Amino acid sequence: MNYVHRIHEDRLYEAFAGPMVTAILGPRRIGKSTLIDHYMGQLTDVPMARFNMDSMIERDQVKAGKLEAMILQTLQRHFEPGRCVWVTVDEAQKCPEIFDQIKILYDRYKDQNAVKFIVTGSALLELHRLSAESLAGRIELYYLNAFGLSEAVRLKHPVEIKNSIFDLIEVVDTLDEKHWRNYCYDLLPFSEILNKMLMSLLVWGGLPEVLMAPHASAGLNYLANYLQIYLEKDVRAIESITDLPLYQQLMEICAEQTGSVRDDTKITDALRCHRETLNKYRGYLSATLMYCDIHPYINSTLKRLVKSPKGYLANNGLVSFLQGIFDEALLIKSGMIGHRLENWFLNELQIWLYKNPGHHSIHYWRTASGTEVDFVVKKSPCVYPFEVTFGQNIDPKKVRSLIRFLEYEPKARWGFYIYRGDFKYDHKNKIIFIPAWMVC
Repeated sequence: MNYVHRIHEDRLYEAFAGPMVTAILGPRRIGKSTLIDHYMGQLTDVPMARFNMDSMIERDQVKAGKLEAMILQTLQRHFEPGRCVWVTVDEAQKCPEIFDQIKILYDRYKDQNAVKFIVTGSALLELHRLSAESLAGRIELYYLNAFGLSEAVRLKHPVEIKNSIFDLIEVVDTLDEKHWRNYCYDLLPFSEILNKMLMSLLVWGGLPEVLMAPHASAGLNYLANYLQIYLEKDVRAIESITDLPLYQQLMEICAEQTGSVRDDTKITDALRCHRETLNKYRGYLSATLMYCDIHPYINSTLKRLVKSPKGYLANNGLVSFLQGIFDEALLIKSGMIGHRLENWFLNELQIWLYKNPGHHSIHYWRTASGTEVDFVVKKSPCVYPFEVTFGQNIDPKKVRSLIRFLEYEPKARWGFYIYRGDFKYDHKNKIIFIPAWMVC
């Protein structure tokens, strides 16, 4: 598989060139190590040491306090001022003891340009803890998502899409209809392959090996193995997870209810467990980057809102596997395709927001009367509402929901309607209708 340049690549490369410890968080098998390998392949004369805490042998050595000895043995040289060595540690959260040892080496050599650490992890559990404890002030955290639409297309096609639709959305007040139509016109030659890949992402998710699978059965086998490795390596290692079948049943429920407002009473009744157990297990689903809660949008001018979050199992491929639906036509007929589109769009939103530093958050909006907007992004100083639907025709009810939100929230200057129809620009109501294939 050829290397595919990632949307966050430039920002990560800048971090690699800096002196602080760089941590990259993201689910398993989304390309963290591949990105690092690609960068290191361009460094011709830099000594490098690679470790993986999935390896029991390496993990036991670190637990014995031997990280420095492991580095020196691998490099066959000592640390020297001005001659930087690179050390990468994959799945660092599997070995909490490594963080204090990284701290000692970092502090010892930070002013000598002698060592650069890059750590990756598929869980927030330890990598967030360390930023507040042993490596506070020494580490920068970054996120890498599953492949978005533009990245997925480049897996199979030599297509270069220079700008993102979100680049236009961020400066929407400075653009007129002509700019938007020009962007649409520039993408039109790629509309067929973008549409085809979009449908693939709705069914199979954004893991690169799944997208590149030669046939459906190969993709299915990969997802089965992926889930098994996650349960056996990541979840079983968590001491407080005492009921693995219950945990998997929770995953199945999260898959079935992806995109729906949570009803914890129904979930606890179905699982026959206590609320504390549900919260704990779902917390680990979130901490291992497999699940995401989207909380309601609330500010002082918006009243009578429901307070339950909407839950999303993070990968459409796993949703398909756990639901047993891999046929596009059957998925559409089932009525669940709209939630798959939301799940894909949530990943695109996260890619956009992680691209640049700054405070941001993703919410949904629903009033007690049932008026709803699927996603509301707070990206200071602006607010961006998005309605997402699989339909090809514009739904007047959904348009009214966007209009109502714009009336309530003055920081939201425009609304965005993502669907499978044609591009439209409604200057009167301040709504831009965007074909889903253009979200790249």
